[in-house]
Amino acid sequence: MACVSVTLVLAAMVAGLATFLSPCVLPIVPVVLATGTTGGRRRPLGVAVGLALAFVVFTLTASRVLAALGLPQDLLHTIAVVLLAFAGLMLLVPSLAEWAGRLFQPLAARAGGRVPGGDGFASGLLLGGALSVVWTPCAGPILAAVTALAAEHHVSGNLVLITIAYAAGATAPLFVLVLLGQRAVSGFARVRRHGLALRRVSGVILLLGAWLFTTNLPTRLAAATPGYLSWIQSPERSSAIKTDLRSLDTAKGHSQAALAAGNSPDRLKDYGPAPGFAGISTWINTPGSQPLSLRELRGKVVLVDFWTYSCVNCIRTLPYLKAWDARYRDAGLVIVGVHTPEFAFEHVVGNVRRATREHDIRYPVAVDNGYKTWGAWANQYWPADYLIDRNGHVRDAHFGEGAYAETESKIRTLLGERASAPHASPHGAITASDTVQTPETYLGTFRAQYSQTVHANKTFDYTAEPHPYVNEVELQGQWSVQNQKIVAGTSAHLLLTYDAPRIYVVAAPSAGAAGSLSASVDGKALPRIAVPHDDLYELAHLSSPGPHALDLAVRPGTSLYSFTFG
Repeated sequence: MACVSVTLVLAAMVAGLATFLSPCVLPIVPVVLATGTTGGRRRPLGVAVGLALAFVVFTLTASRVLAALGLPQDLLHTIAVVLLAFAGLMLLVPSLAEWAGRLFQPLAARAGGRVPGGDGFASGLLLGGALSVVWTPCAGPILAAVTALAAEHHVSGNLVLITIAYAAGATAPLFVLVLLGQRAVSGFARVRRHGLALRRVSGVILLLGAWLFTTNLPTRLAAATPGYLSWIQSPERSSAIKTDLRSLDTAKGHSQAALAAGNSPDRLKDYGPAPGFAGISTWINTPGSQPLSLRELRGKVVLVDFWTYSCVNCIRTLPYLKAWDARYRDAGLVIVGVHTPEFAFEHVVGNVRRATREHDIRYPVAVDNGYKTWGAWANQYWPADYLIDRNGHVRDAHFGEGAYAETESKIRTLLGERASAPHASPHGAITASDTVQTPETYLGTFRAQYSQTVHANKTFDYTAEPHPYVNEVELQGQWSVQNQKIVAGTSAHLLLTYDAPRIYVVAAPSAGAAGSLSASVDGKALPRIAVPHDDLYELAHLSSPGPHALDLAVRPGTSLYSFTFG
């Protein structure tokens, strides 16, 4: 067995560091701090070691061991949530902590610590392990490759080394954070005088964290934050790292079509037949839950999207996928979401069904628990999108977030191509209309260009020009302009003069409250549009191409991602 390259090990550590700095870590930061505000001086080290060790073991073996024992794939997740809740209760109820101490004292004495509510290294070890199980870090190419190889039972010494390096990069900053928090607490006399209150606050945080980890809210909150550190993950996507990752599993055959499409900067060439769907255990959103095949989809344009429901980056792409499905389905586009799990609890089909409902996904979803389709495509990313033409050939691939305008343009191009005989092009294929003069318009700072000065990642009260130029967006009232979207505040309006018969917007409600849009076009008020979930919404369908003046009033908390036109 060849030794793993030093470059790959270092890249894994940097990838772990990027995970700690990414929005994916935000849901566990308060809980991590709460575990360090109480307990002895060795508690932070126990938390860090427990988190790192459990992450390595959980990533490499959890799914396989649970399956071999016939246990539910989300059992460890349930145990971790119960452990966090129990630790919180012990901080709130001293008598419960005393009872637990008497019950587990012999075992804790051997381990050099105490029970989860205690003061030593062992209690931190248990809590760190629990946090590792409920934490779902953002997966770049390195973690994706590790997870896929472990799921396919291809665990080697090299793979273990890379996983340890990744865990070290992710947990070392957490250890420093907990250590600094503990020293800050112990260094202030005022804080020490209120030790009981501090324990109670920490207990409430642990209980709240345990409850939140039974919901999808932490992932949604992380997905709502800007992806501000994509640049630090760029080394993971270098050609050298990709080559090293592929060399970890020399036994697996790779799809040359998928690899070529993903690595080539020259898109919409013909990269050969698509690999298709293999080893799918369950189909969701198909008639009678019947399976699909690329053979029966010949004559359609197919977009294959590899995703998983706890992946923050995947969730950010869903509004665009749903918008394309709504807009182009009747023209011959079929989107298939291939759900390949990253963590053991994501193998549970019931969880996938629930996530599909919560995100209002209406296109087919294939459950790829055995990584057979993932392997057939030689995929290494969540999310990853592959475009297949009407003849069943791979024509394009994109990995990660972004490039939405380019992808939609390629969808339109492929819909306009005719299939080879005997597969005729379906009626109504959509191509760019000569009457549409306004391009797709993105609103977040990542892609948008505003004529007025915008203030990124802060709420600001804007003043719009009364008559904006064609194809220019003007903001009025309070808005928070973020990386991928803009979020409405008080008296939020958006002005846009566009040149097209139809105008659509990708919008999303705030957490826990429905959004709404009130549009006026050319001075004429249109019916109010409710925004119950992330989706594409048609604002106006007029008989003339324009130009038209849009004044869009947006309920506070409602997010806007982009405008498209038809």
